[in-house]
Amino acid sequence: MRTRSLVSAAVSAALGAALLAAPALAYAADNGTSGQDPAAIATTNPTADPASADTPTSAPTGTPSDTPNPSNPPIGEPSDTPTPTDPTPSDQPSGDPTSDPSGGAPADGAPVFGDVGSDPSDAGFVTVAVSSDSAITEVSADLTEVRGANPATVAVTGFTLVSGTAQDGVWRSPRMSQLPSYGSYDVTVSAQDSDGDIASSAHATTVDVEPKPVFADRSISPAVLDVEHTHVALSGRISLFDPITGETAPLAGKSLSVVAEYAYSAVTAADGSYAIDVAPKLNGENDTSVPVSLSFWIANPDGTNTYVLVDTKTLPVVVSPSRIRLDHSSVQIKFGAKVSSSGVVEYLYNGTWRPAKGVALDMGNYATATSGSGGRFTLTDPYIPYDDGTYTVETTRYSYLTNPYLTASQAQFKVDVINRTNICFCSSWIDEYSNLHIQGSMNASNGKVPPNRKLYLQQSADGKTGWKSLGWFTAKSNGTFDLDGHVAVPKGYWRLYSTGSSDYQSGYSNSVHFNRTATRITGFNAGPEPVRKGHTVTATGTLQRLSGTKWVAFGKQRIYIVFQAKGKKSWTGLGSVKADSHGHFTARFTAKQDGTWVGVYLASGSYVDAESYHDYVDVR
Repeated sequence: MRTRSLVSAAVSAALGAALLAAPALAYAADNGTSGQDPAAIATTNPTADPASADTPTSAPTGTPSDTPNPSNPPIGEPSDTPTPTDPTPSDQPSGDPTSDPSGGAPADGAPVFGDVGSDPSDAGFVTVAVSSDSAITEVSADLTEVRGANPATVAVTGFTLVSGTAQDGVWRSPRMSQLPSYGSYDVTVSAQDSDGDIASSAHATTVDVEPKPVFADRSISPAVLDVEHTHVALSGRISLFDPITGETAPLAGKSLSVVAEYAYSAVTAADGSYAIDVAPKLNGENDTSVPVSLSFWIANPDGTNTYVLVDTKTLPVVVSPSRIRLDHSSVQIKFGAKVSSSGVVEYLYNGTWRPAKGVALDMGNYATATSGSGGRFTLTDPYIPYDDGTYTVETTRYSYLTNPYLTASQAQFKVDVINRTNICFCSSWIDEYSNLHIQGSMNASNGKVPPNRKLYLQQSADGKTGWKSLGWFTAKSNGTFDLDGHVAVPKGYWRLYSTGSSDYQSGYSNSVHFNRTATRITGFNAGPEPVRKGHTVTATGTLQRLSGTKWVAFGKQRIYIVFQAKGKKSWTGLGSVKADSHGHFTARFTAKQDGTWVGVYLASGSYVDAESYHDYVDVR
């Protein structure tokens, strides 16, 4: 028996020397290589207290992910307890217990094995429970790599009694610094007692020897997410315990993954510390809590990756009431001005209303703003209102701009538009008796006829200054007028004027210039009627001037032909033609669409403008 012990010791020494001469192993960062299924969770614990709730969680997988697999959740919690260099072993080793030695029932008096496995507090040790009818004098083990093309076997001797008695106790190996690499090992144990009886147990258990993360000073704050606490701060320090060397070193330059509604990343500092600040963008307006987790992956020698959960916490979300206080409840503007509103947006926090900065607001579909310092804002609608109305200011309806920590709110105000008065001096002339013919209409920007239909006739010598009112008349209920009035001075400029009111602005018509020499276009006709599209429309007529009491030919003057398409309000100039010596003119154009044709003479000198009969032509 003694000869066998000396041989085992020699083999162990030779293997140890060879391993010491081998290059040190380096652990790669996350490599994303394929490996075993994530459900095969591997957890090692270098802490001294096997019952600690801070055991880090590890789950090997072939494809790293920023988040744990929901179907295969990690086991246990991360540990903040540092690992001692030489931890006190537990009486209950991990692994698969083996009660009977291999090869059948033991011979009478031979050692009997109990639990065999890794020391729960440090995977760098193997513990063996063994009993016999006499004192155990030697315990040894052979560890064979589970994976690899040429798996190595390492003999481990020098076990010492750590609990119980030599006849019935638990034995622990020295630190297995001669192991060639991290990974899983098949364990065969042997024991000899003082009677010289020997027993062994092949494949007594399988142990996992892997680096062990150790965490310290972990923190996730604040306790609650709300309008004043929209960021999450994560801090702590991560070290890596090596069960083969028994040393703990900072995990520097390690890529960490934070999940808080969305994924974020960070890298540990040289001392293994991390300080991360993230602002979760809530997935919905009705989120009541945000789960926050911090994790990373460790690459294993066999190509798999182990998921490690560093810290996790669920933060409740509190939504505060908000309100909008406008500077006015109503505004009055003249037609042509834009509607603006200003005020402050606030939120209720700890019983106090506070200004809310950075809140997006809308007014209608096109006016937007963001509250600034003091919660103040100003909104301006880019479009001009045509009538009175009620406007609503509200916190934005667009979900991607909404503040998820504030309730929606709105406020309203009224807009009183002072409408513009429009007056058209559409047709007019002065006869040889100084009678001014006035024809036209009036309405307002809101499309209605102002209730005050009184119009004043004003005259100016130069059309710019010195306007004087000559008298007044009242337009019809539909806003039109058609009348004649005598003017004392038959030469100059005339216009119409309407006084304003609380809802209507004062208004002026276009001005017209006349003298005693009136002109007219007679016999105007555009035809044929109807006409086929693409065919020719011929406009004819005669330009005349008033000479005493007679209309005479007014030749060699230019006549302009203008056209108004059916359904349109604007006029389009089609061209011009010069009348002959008898004042006759003929102009031809291509028929394109239904509309009204008019001949116009634009006077110069002392003559009056002339406008022909409006002739409607049907184009088919």
